[in-house]
Amino acid sequence: MFDMEILSARIKNASLKDVSLKIIGKNAAASEIFTFLCHKSEMPWELLLLCTKNGFVLNTWGQYGHPLRKELIGSALSLNELSSADQSLVFLNVAEDFLLIAENASIHASSLLLLQQDMESLLHILYSQQEHYRQLLYHLDATQSAISMFDQNATLLFANRSFCKNSHIHDRQAAIGMNISDVLKQANVQVRSIETNSIQLKMMDVLNSGKKVLDWEVKLESTSPSSSKDTLRISNDMYPVFDEAGNVTGMVEVARSWQQDMKKTKKFIGLTASYTFDSIVGESPVIREKIRISKEFSNSPFPFLITGESGVGKELFAQSIHNYSARKKGPFVALNCANFSEGLIESELFGYVGGAFTGASKNGQIGKFELANGGTLFLDEIGELPYYFQSKLLRVLETWCVTRIGSTQQIPVDVRLIAATNKNLEDMVAKGLFRQDLYYRLQVLNVEIPPLRERKADLPLLADVFLQQLTDSNPTVAKRLSSESQQALMKYDWPGNVRELRNVINRAAILSKAEVIERSVLEASLFQKKPSGTQQ
Repeated sequence: MFDMEILSARIKNASLKDVSLKIIGKNAAASEIFTFLCHKSEMPWELLLLCTKNGFVLNTWGQYGHPLRKELIGSALSLNELSSADQSLVFLNVAEDFLLIAENASIHASSLLLLQQDMESLLHILYSQQEHYRQLLYHLDATQSAISMFDQNATLLFANRSFCKNSHIHDRQAAIGMNISDVLKQANVQVRSIETNSIQLKMMDVLNSGKKVLDWEVKLESTSPSSSKDTLRISNDMYPVFDEAGNVTGMVEVARSWQQDMKKTKKFIGLTASYTFDSIVGESPVIREKIRISKEFSNSPFPFLITGESGVGKELFAQSIHNYSARKKGPFVALNCANFSEGLIESELFGYVGGAFTGASKNGQIGKFELANGGTLFLDEIGELPYYFQSKLLRVLETWCVTRIGSTQQIPVDVRLIAATNKNLEDMVAKGLFRQDLYYRLQVLNVEIPPLRERKADLPLLADVFLQQLTDSNPTVAKRLSSESQQALMKYDWPGNVRELRNVINRAAILSKAEVIERSVLEASLFQKKPSGTQQ
C-alpha cells in the first residue's frame, strides 16, 4: 500500500544538499506545460515529479497536499539512489531532456503514457518557435571570449562554450538556472581576484551598484583534490542590464583569457624581435667569435649580460639571441632603464592595480615582466637602474614572481632576462653604485661586443650594407664610396661605433651630388661640416 511518509524519507535521502536550480527558460516552459496537462487529466496521482535528466526537480503533482512537494521544486535528486531505494518508482523519458517519475504508475499507466506524449508534442512546438533564438545565442560559441548572462540574483541564464570550458562545466544545460556560486562549487572551481586576492565574486558588486566593471583580472583555481592545480588567468568585463525603470535586472559578462589579452597587447605595441644573427654584418674573427658564443648561450635559462660601448649593437645581439632560442615565438620586450625616473621604473617593470597612486590609470597597467611572459625581457642601460630598486629586481630573479604596485598578489612569470650596459659594472660595484649580488646574478652568461675600431676590417662591408639599404628605400639615390673615401673610413677611430658609421653614410649619400661619394664629401659628413663647392 502506498505510504507517502516512507516515500518522503526516500526522496529526502536522495536529495543533493546545498544544490538548487532556478527554473527558467526551457525548464520553466516544460514546468508550465506539465502543470497544464496535469490539470487537464484530472487523474488522482499519488505523486508525480517532473525532473531534468540530471535530477533537478522542476515541478510536482499529487492528490496529497504534502509539504514535500514544494520543498522538492528546484532541488537536485540522485536518480540512481532514488531508483535503488524504491523499485516501485517508474522513470519515463520526455523529449530527451526531461523525466517523469511516478509512484504506483501501473494503476494509471495509460494516463501516464498519454501525459508523456502530450508533453513531447507541446515541447516540440515550443522548440520549433524558439529555434532561431537559440541559434542566435549559440552562434556565440564561435567566439574565443567567454560570454555569460545572469539575472539579478546571479542565476546563470546563458553560457557559451568558452565560458563552460573556463569554468569546467561539462553539462551546460544542467548549469543553466543555477546560481553561479553553485555552478562553481559543482565544478570545483574557485575565483580569486588578482588585485585583491579575494574570492568574493566582483559580479555581485555590479548587480548591487549597477556600475560596469572592466578588465577585472581573476584566477580560476581548481579545488578538486585530484586536480593538477593548474590555474587560468582571465580578464572580465561586466555590464549591468536595466529595465525601463532603471532597475538592475541582470548582467552580461565577457571574459578573455590572459593569453588573449597579452597577445593583443603585444601585437598592438609590437613586442617582437626583428633581428637575427644573420642581421649582424661582419666577417672579422672577433665579431664571428662573439656570434658563436652568443649562439651557444642562447637556449640557456640564465640571465645574459651584454656589455660594450654605446652604438656597438647590443640590442641587435639581444634580439638575435631571442630569435635563436626556443623562446623565439614568445614576446621580446625591451626597456631602456635610463628613460624612466626612480618613481616610474617599478610601475613599468611590475605594473600596478587601478588607483595604486596619484595619476595611475583606474584600470591599472600590466608590467613589462608580465608582457614578456613566455619570452625575453631586454633591460638596456641596466647600469642606470636606481640603487634602491636593484634589490627588488634581484628578488624577482630569485623567485620569478612579480607583485603589482598596490597589490599583495604574487604573479608567476616565465621570462628570460637579457641585460645590457656600456658601463663597467664591476667598477660600479666597487664604488657602491651597483649591488654586488645583482651583478653576479646578471653576468652568469655574458658577452662583450667589440668596438668598431677593433674590427675595422668590417668597415667597407658595413658601409656597403648601409648604402644598399638607402637604395632599397629610394632607388633614385643609389650611391657608392670611392676608394679614397674607403681609406678615410679606415683612418677614423669611430667613437660612436656602428651607430655613428650609419649616420655618416646616410649624411654623405644625401650631400653627394654624384653617384660616387668622394672623400671630401665623406669627411665633411664625418666631421659634420659642409664641403666646399656644395650648395645650400
